[in-house]
Amino acid sequence: MLRRYYEYIEHHDPLARASNVIALFILSNQPFYPFYIYFLVGGRFWPALLTLLSSPLYAAVPWLMRKNVLAGKWLLVAASIGNTLLSIKVLGPESGLELFFFPCAVLGALIFGNKEAKSAWIAAVLPIALFLAFRGRYGAPFETFSGAEYGSLLTLHAVSAGAICVFICFSAASAWKKS
Repeated sequence: MLRRYYEYIEHHDPLARASNVIALFILSNQPFYPFYIYFLVGGRFWPALLTLLSSPLYAAVPWLMRKNVLAGKWLLVAASIGNTLLSIKVLGPESGLELFFFPCAVLGALIFGNKEAKSAWIAAVLPIALFLAFRGRYGAPFETFSGAEYGSLLTLHAVSAGAICVFICFSAASAWKKS
C-alpha cells in the first residue's frame, strides 16, 4: 500500500511532486474533519460532511500532474480555494474558516516554478482577493453555533491553517532546493 502511495505521488519535477504530496496530505486529513467538528459541536456537525466533496479533486491531482503539470498545480489551488469557500458557507465565517485563504495563498505562491511566475502571482493573490470580495457576503451558514462553540471552532481552524501553512512551506522549500 505504501509503495503504491509513493508511486502515485512520484514525479520528475520536484515542485509537481511536492504538490502531489500536499494534495494527498490534505486528502488524508479530510475524512477526520467531520469527527473534529462532531467532538466540538455534537450532532450539528453534518454540514462538515459537505467538505468531503472536494476529496476526489485532491485525489486527482497526481493523476492530472502526469498529464499536464500546470493543470495539476491549478487543480490543487482550485480545490483548496473551492473547499475553503464551501466550508465557510456551510459553517460560517465565525468559525474561523476564512483563515484557510492564507494557506491557499501560500500554496499558490510556492508550488509554481520560475517559468510559471504568472500563475504563481495569480494563484497567490486570488485567495486574498476572494477573502476581501466575499467578506460578509456568504449568507447564512447551514448551521449556527453558540459563542463558545464558535470559539472552539476558531481555535481548531487557526491551528489547522497554521499547520497546513507550515507543511506547505517545508514541502515547497525542499522541492525548491532540488529544482
